Amino acid sequence: MTMPPLTALQVSPAEMAERHKKVREKMEAAGHAAYVSFDPDNIYYLTNFANFVHERPFVLVLTASDATFIVPRLEIPHVERHKVGALTLAEYAEFPAPAGARWSDRLASILPAQGTIGIEAACPAYLQAAIGPRCQILNIVDDVRQIKSAHEISRIAWTSDVMTKALAMMMGKVKPGVMVAQAISDVTPYFYHRCLTEAPAYNVMSSKAAGLIQPPAFTDDPHNFSCLTAPCESGGPFMGLIAGRINGYGAEIERTFFLDHIPEDAKRPFDTMMEMRHTAYGMLKPGAIGSEIDAACQAIAHRAGYETPLHRTGHSFGVTSHEAPFLALGEDNVIQPGMIFSVEPGIYIKGQGGYRHSDTVLITESGYEILTKYPDEKENLIVR
Repeated sequence: MTMPPLTALQVSPAEMAERHKKVREKMEAAGHAAYVSFDPDNIYYLTNFANFVHERPFVLVLTASDATFIVPRLEIPHVERHKVGALTLAEYAEFPAPAGARWSDRLASILPAQGTIGIEAACPAYLQAAIGPRCQILNIVDDVRQIKSAHEISRIAWTSDVMTKALAMMMGKVKPGVMVAQAISDVTPYFYHRCLTEAPAYNVMSSKAAGLIQPPAFTDDPHNFSCLTAPCESGGPFMGLIAGRINGYGAEIERTFFLDHIPEDAKRPFDTMMEMRHTAYGMLKPGAIGSEIDAACQAIAHRAGYETPLHRTGHSFGVTSHEAPFLALGEDNVIQPGMIFSVEPGIYIKGQGGYRHSDTVLITESGYEILTKYPDEKENLIVR
């Protein structure tokens, strides 16, 4: 696999048609007459339209020959501006609306009269009720999304580049006494600058990303982002992280780092985390099993006397910032070329700190390629 060039450009009609084809193949193999998608991420993947879910539903119906998007009349110009590929729009009046003008009336007129209808697990109960007893849950689009196309890899590589440069910018502002809010203040403007200058069709709805510096008192609680007014003080471990979705595709980069010096009690857990990280990379290749990688990382933590890590070794990215497949106990998935993973085994010691690096990694035919290239040895992560 040759690494495609970075791109922020939107998906092509040919690429969109290929995605529809893959969904239809799985739909037909399951014996379904149609497939109904409601999840906004899957709708973005199949239409290039990004929006949030509210009381006005957006429902995509794929049959063997057609793709019909049921949308509120209010949103027609919005959808027309961003949609890519062959897509029939079926508008409904409003929500709520009188009988005959509701979204459910449009759905009833579009669904095939006979046959099983596949739906996503994310479809709400009211949508399942509208389809009736012939619906069957089958997460086809989620399965198709697991292996990325060359276009998607290029988009994720572009997001990775934006995030890696933002991390360097953010860590460069860390100084004793500087508040977290000051250190991260340039990150969001940088995201907007890259999108507006490199992605002419950029849709603000398709981005949700952030950068954060976690001071040592917060790093043992990896998802505690409430430290914006905390000052940076010498020592560590600090956590610098950039994560989310930019211009439609997710990635992340995280580094444990230190300010001025490395405390003695931080060296052993950092080194253990790095042993877990190197083990994960040593096993990461086509044919490997995701759960076995996580098990190997957890075994290292246990041998070193640390409790079970708080989270899995990795997850995938795509049109979201967290999705299947996973590097985790309980999922015996076979790793394949074209998959994307985070590699982020971590150690968390209550009251002392957390230790984790994370990178966005592409699986190639022979191994992997790291898309978020940044120093990871502790000697190179002392901010002065």
